[in-house]
Amino acid sequence: MRTVSSPPGPKGRLIGDNLREYARDPLGYLSDRAREYGDVVGLRFMGQNLYLLSDPDLIEYVLIENNRNFTKTRILKRNRRLLGEGLLTSEGEFWRRQRRLAQPAFHRKSVAAYGEVMVTYAKRSLEAWRDGQTIDVHEEMMHLTLEIVAKCLFDADLGARATDVGKAMKVALENFSSQRRLVRIPRGVPTPHNIRFEMAARSLDEIIGAIIEGRRKSGEYRGDLLSMLVLAEDEDGERMTDKQLRDEMMTLFLAGHETTANALSWTFWLLSLSLNAEAKLAEELERVLGDRTPTMSDLSDLPYVERVVKESMRLYPPAWVVGREAIAECEIGGYRMPAGTTALMSQWVMHRDPRYHENPERFDPDRWTAEYAKALPRFAYFPFGGGPRQCIGAGFAMTEACLLLATLAQRFRMDLAPGQRVEPYASITLRPKEGIRMSLVERSRGG
Repeated sequence: MRTVSSPPGPKGRLIGDNLREYARDPLGYLSDRAREYGDVVGLRFMGQNLYLLSDPDLIEYVLIENNRNFTKTRILKRNRRLLGEGLLTSEGEFWRRQRRLAQPAFHRKSVAAYGEVMVTYAKRSLEAWRDGQTIDVHEEMMHLTLEIVAKCLFDADLGARATDVGKAMKVALENFSSQRRLVRIPRGVPTPHNIRFEMAARSLDEIIGAIIEGRRKSGEYRGDLLSMLVLAEDEDGERMTDKQLRDEMMTLFLAGHETTANALSWTFWLLSLSLNAEAKLAEELERVLGDRTPTMSDLSDLPYVERVVKESMRLYPPAWVVGREAIAECEIGGYRMPAGTTALMSQWVMHRDPRYHENPERFDPDRWTAEYAKALPRFAYFPFGGGPRQCIGAGFAMTEACLLLATLAQRFRMDLAPGQRVEPYASITLRPKEGIRMSLVERSRGG
């Protein structure tokens, strides 16, 4: 194929190039540009070149085949105040070492051991729920998944501190969205936004620091991720510093609760809009579990639960876009990709592509047959990314989402509270913009 200099794409404005239109509606903008220009679209944000890739083979080229030529994007590097050098931001040999140290905590046997904790915390949440009560399901799921990740990975019971951590995390996450502005104010300038962010970061530093200090003093091995990281040694006998531990914990706190909370929030909302799917879910839970609380061993007998979660993550993927920056020039899709160009690969765009998903806007858990999944190109559906840097907690998150859905939906159906507009907000993850208010309807035996 003849390599031309650059792919087609929209003209940009004098100031900001394409950033203004993108920032107004990232999801719609990427979808529209992919439909208008094809599988490789050239974009420019504030002088930065980007290629939007919407072909599974091209995405596989970046994330797997030529992954060593691509590094994390600048927006993540600009967030080192919060994430430090954790798994999400670190690169090269340092990242490989940290990944090796953390991997055992996410092996299948380890995740299986977390199942009981996940269900226990879900049941604790249910104790406060009442028939007819209206809740913000996103707020509830954020609180629940935060407590679960703290207990499973760090053996920390946040208790009353969970609310403080949740508030601080919300402020920190909102900071990512602010970076789409045409004018970026340096972090050191004491604007109200910067002050709020710094206070939130310090609050999180303090809470995480206290957990690390307590574990250092106890010297106790508890079999959790924090124990593994505290005691792990590299080839020279060196152990992680408190700063390294803090960076990994912060990253996993952020990624380990926000994504699953979003997936569950969208799941309950989608179920409230589909009487058929809701009825099938209730029937499966009643048939398999009766009044018994779900366990890890039940998941294989709850295929519809898994299909509901997979379909929810197809329509509303918690991670909605992946970015990688080219280290050296390469060719992609017949176009020259200069060093420094960012490849954008959007789960939102790919998961709603009619070439791979029939009736893509429709919530249809029944589409997830074994044949359907097998026939899909590898990167037509990739909620957890792919390649060497695929989400380390993919198995943890999928197990958690299925167990929490089964435990909560066994007791309650959720109806969308009237008078609200539910819309996605594309921050670092895909969250409901103003939450989702749901009315709880307690189930009677038999559904």
